[in-house]
Amino acid sequence: MGDRKLLTEAEAQRIAVKFLLAKYPQSRIKFSVSQLVTEDGRQIYEMQGKIAMKSAGLLDRFFVDKSSNTYDFKIEVDAQQGRVINYELN
Repeated sequence: MGDRKLLTEAEAQRIAVKFLLAKYPQSRIKFSVSQLVTEDGRQIYEMQGKIAMKSAGLLDRFFVDKSSNTYDFKIEVDAQQGRVINYELN
C-alpha cells in the first residue's frame, strides 16, 4: 500500500450518493451494507442498498405502483482514490 490515507466509510458513502444522484436526480438512497474489502491488492468499499427514483411522468405517479421505482444497488468505491469503480442496479 502507498502512503495515501484511506477514506472513512462515511466519506465513501458520500461519494457513492453524489455519483448516484448525478445519474438519478431526486432519488432517495439508503445503504444496508457497507464493508471495506481488499480486492486485487487495493482496498475497496463495497456498499449495497436501495434507491427510490422519482417517477418520470406526472401520470406515472397515479398509475404506477410506488415500489416499481425502487431498486437494489451495489456500488464499489476505491478507498484510496475516492472514485466509483463499479455499480449496478437490479
